[in-house]
Amino acid sequence: MFKIIVDAGLIVVSFILAYFFRFKVLVFITPGSAPIFQQYLNVLIFIILVWLTIFNFIGLYNRKKFTSLIDELAILFGGVILSALVLLGFLFLNREFWFSRLVVFNAWWIALLFLGGFRIVLFIIKSLLRLYGWGIKNTLILGAGEMGQLLARKITQGKTLGARVVGFLDDDPSKSGQAYHGCLVFGDVSKIKEIIRAEKVEEIIIASTKFSAQKVLDIVTECERYGVEFKIVPGILELIASRVDVDELGGIPLLTVSEIQLRGVKALVKRSTDVVASAAGILILAPVYALFAILVKATSAGPVFFFQERIGLDGKKFFMLKFRSMVKDAEKLFARLEARSETEGHLFKIKNDPRITPLGKFMRRFSIDELPQLINVFMGQMSLVGPRPPLPREVEKYSSWHMKRLRVRPGITGPWQVSGRSLLPFEEMVRLDIFYIENWSLWLDVKILMRTIPVVITGSGAY
Repeated sequence: MFKIIVDAGLIVVSFILAYFFRFKVLVFITPGSAPIFQQYLNVLIFIILVWLTIFNFIGLYNRKKFTSLIDELAILFGGVILSALVLLGFLFLNREFWFSRLVVFNAWWIALLFLGGFRIVLFIIKSLLRLYGWGIKNTLILGAGEMGQLLARKITQGKTLGARVVGFLDDDPSKSGQAYHGCLVFGDVSKIKEIIRAEKVEEIIIASTKFSAQKVLDIVTECERYGVEFKIVPGILELIASRVDVDELGGIPLLTVSEIQLRGVKALVKRSTDVVASAAGILILAPVYALFAILVKATSAGPVFFFQERIGLDGKKFFMLKFRSMVKDAEKLFARLEARSETEGHLFKIKNDPRITPLGKFMRRFSIDELPQLINVFMGQMSLVGPRPPLPREVEKYSSWHMKRLRVRPGITGPWQVSGRSLLPFEEMVRLDIFYIENWSLWLDVKILMRTIPVVITGSGAY
């Protein structure tokens, strides 16, 4: 309700400012005389109702509609555009309702600034309050396995996420009494009522796929009884739920899984965006390419670029382009270092890799070595956003469901890069990639690109 009231006031202010901007500043544009200001005030109530109705219709006031400030601002942007177009359409259909179209246009950008600025201020205030312990939900994680521990680490490190992990419950007796990221495993899930009351739990996250469907239903029922919000980390089957349609065969209901989202027109849109953006990027970054080409050549022996065989769309091999960040013939040293990998699963990652040059360490920290991959994108071998292209030796170890990563073009950045990079275990990386493939949209690509910027600047999870 608070947001609705403030939005209504800001819309009024926007139209008043738009009126004065049109008839007091842009006086050189006809008509010669300004309409009576009272005429505009008389229709403002109607305009406010129309705009707020549209905002509510598209979900701007639905807290669960968006998961971040970026999502909310995107919905706001669409809502303001739609509201302005509806108002212009009404003016076109009702000639008696005279209203300057320039006022509508000015109100559009002024309202966008005010309404967006209001939400940014709210976000900053909320983040500051959370830093001091206000508005924090006591969160209980069910499942102290890999996913549960990852969640605990992210919540513990993310002071502004609005949650505090009170502990874990896990049916594995070997985990009882253990602590992960400073959070204790209280025992098995049978203690859920006791822990909810003792720790004043406000939110429960089920972070394990090992619980039976019956147990999950029991947990959900307990949450509803105590007024506790519950969330579930989806498994692979849940991730494809968006593509499930109900069918029938001889009167027997069946669930049909349709094709993945990134096909047809959507694939064409994504590819067109890649071509335009990569071409622009190559031209803009040409001086950066030249600078680091000189630095790589001057600081270590070997070629400027490193061509590495990777697996791309539908399992096709291609050579991914990078600035060389390792010593010459580094691949020949891999066998000696393979056992020292610090990443679970099929990926090979170690901190302080002895093969990396001093300049290479700097380039890797800020992902500068990846910039030449814009050429791969322009050539159609990669995309700006997508699953990272695996090595052939990694693909050889894939399970069948891991191969789903290869159903789309690999990307320079993707959900893995903005969610932890080298800190993420392999299974979680695949889960994120599948979620991306199943739920692709152009806006999702934009969000990942925007989230990549702070990750690259801080060098988070890179080694």
